Amino acid sequence: MKKPIKIGLIVIGAFIAIFITAAVILVATVDPNEYKGEIAQAVKENTGRDLRFEGDISFNFFPWLGLKVGPIALGNADGFTPDDMVRINKAEANIRIIPLLTGNIAIGVVVLDGFTANLAVNKAGVTNWDDLTKGDGEKAEAKSESSGGDAKGGGSKLESLSVEGIEITNANIIYDDMKAGKKSTLTNLNLIVGEVGDKLPTPFELTFELKSDEPKIDTRPKLTGVATFDQGAGTFEITELTLDALNLEITGAFFAKSKDDALNYSGELNLTEFSAKGVMEALGMEPIVTADPNALTKIYAKLKVNGTADMASLEKLTIGLDDTIIMATGSIKNLSAAIPAIVVDTHIDSIDIDRYLPPKSDSKAGESTSTETAKDTTPAQEPDLSGLKELDLTTKLTVGKVKAMNARVTDILCQVRIKNGVMTTKPLAAKLYEGTLTAESVLDANPKIATWTESANLKNVQAGPLLKDMTGKDHILGTTVAKYSVSGYGLTPDNIKKSISGTASFAFTNGAINGVNIAKMLRDTWNTIKGKPSSADAPTKTDFAELLGSAVIKKGHITNKDLLMKSPLLRLTGKGWADLPKNSVDYLATVTVVGTLEGQDGDSMEDLKGLPLPIYVKGSLDAPDIGLDAKAMAEALLKGTFKKGTKGMEENLRKSILGGESDGDSGEKKGGFLKGLF
Repeated sequence: MKKPIKIGLIVIGAFIAIFITAAVILVATVDPNEYKGEIAQAVKENTGRDLRFEGDISFNFFPWLGLKVGPIALGNADGFTPDDMVRINKAEANIRIIPLLTGNIAIGVVVLDGFTANLAVNKAGVTNWDDLTKGDGEKAEAKSESSGGDAKGGGSKLESLSVEGIEITNANIIYDDMKAGKKSTLTNLNLIVGEVGDKLPTPFELTFELKSDEPKIDTRPKLTGVATFDQGAGTFEITELTLDALNLEITGAFFAKSKDDALNYSGELNLTEFSAKGVMEALGMEPIVTADPNALTKIYAKLKVNGTADMASLEKLTIGLDDTIIMATGSIKNLSAAIPAIVVDTHIDSIDIDRYLPPKSDSKAGESTSTETAKDTTPAQEPDLSGLKELDLTTKLTVGKVKAMNARVTDILCQVRIKNGVMTTKPLAAKLYEGTLTAESVLDANPKIATWTESANLKNVQAGPLLKDMTGKDHILGTTVAKYSVSGYGLTPDNIKKSISGTASFAFTNGAINGVNIAKMLRDTWNTIKGKPSSADAPTKTDFAELLGSAVIKKGHITNKDLLMKSPLLRLTGKGWADLPKNSVDYLATVTVVGTLEGQDGDSMEDLKGLPLPIYVKGSLDAPDIGLDAKAMAEALLKGTFKKGTKGMEENLRKSILGGESDGDSGEKKGGFLKGLF
């Protein structure tokens, strides 16, 4: 056995001696500077560019075999400036000789200094690298064919790879898009990487200066961390990750394992508290002006994710937005599928949306600029909903408390499902002003113009406080029950108005209409007919026990035939229509005095008892003409036309609205109509 081992050692020693001798001869006899001209000529023939060697090329030898290159410049394309597209000040790389004999690669410090790339797009959209990339596909294909057959089996196994470090210093990238009129520069880039090796923690640091015209950016980010690669375990890990930029600090970690064709990874990022307005200032942008000056000044985020090659999971996302905490979890499954399945659950503890809106304008109502007027006359376009066809999304949102338009809502639940271009919201539920809201809707984006259906049920809501908070005026008081069920097509105001169809109903009980005293209006008109002076001032308020109504909507035409208001003194019935596409209304409400008691201001109403008194609403929905028809009132008196019974109509309303038999309501639309009416 000793003899074969001895022979083997002699052979190995001979090979090492031959390799070292060849390397010595190469370094001693070959001057790489003699080949500069040939290299430059080859570059010229293949690219049409000039390659200039402004420094020497030299070899290193034992125990490192290395190459050093001085300043080099590659010329720019015709018609572009500056003269050089790429410039390198110095490049250096070394490899240890002895480890190569055992299948190990040990590389020294790789140095690249003063790398500068001038990239540009001219006004015609041509880049200064187009001529360098032409034919790349054909060259790659030809190379693949010439290599012939299978790549299996060739070459020896790499036992290990180590790099003492990487130093990229003073690098610059300038990108000038003359067609778009934008210029960005990444300058003074420095990348320092420590020793790289199997199971060896490798620190790294990246810094550079970034400047851009649009958006306006002038910052110097810094990225640091420690990377570790374990070849045997198939793992890669980054710890102590820190990024500083634009007054932001992000810390985190990442871990990945690839073994036996299986990939698993996990990571986390923490965004320390910052001010969004401060970031905007750092970007040279005008900060958003909010109703609350302190809004958007305290934001932070924490993120944890994990996944595999075919799935990503949002383990936990926490966002702090001033006084609001937002938490979310979710997942994306079947990443290899054409449409991956996305699931997201989000919870918001409480949020005041009003504080993030612009401050209230001091301009007078009706004032507008010519620009605003032009915008108003431009027809709205249907939104592009094609993205819904590429989504498979299931999401749930819960909100503890929310304030919007000064209205306060609690216990919100909203579940949305998007698949095959159809978005279904079911349920949407909330509590507000001692009552509840439940609703559901379907939006189908598959037709040329999207179609939709929507229904809602409002129960036991106190109308007065709600209107007071939202509008500043409690036009109607009382406990509200409202329902509606409508459908239509399109999402522009015009398409909604001309397509909306369905049913609606509402009921206000134990309430009042603020802003009008119907009894006084009747007395004053009656006194005018009789030649008497108006009655004394009285509170502008009309109490009622019930205010009921329903409507049928057909392509934006709303018809109501059963408006009924009951009070100890009055009965009010009404019927008519409103046309949303034509923005017009024609409605007649008839008031009948039924009480035998004195009016709200103490004057007797006995003379008017039983006489129907008409109130008309006509003209534009925006500014309708409203008043008491004194002529019709006088004619009724002369003809002896008196109260007709309303018992049958009242029973039908009670059954459909208060009894829960009906499926529709238009509380919001009818509330707005009543506001205009009175």
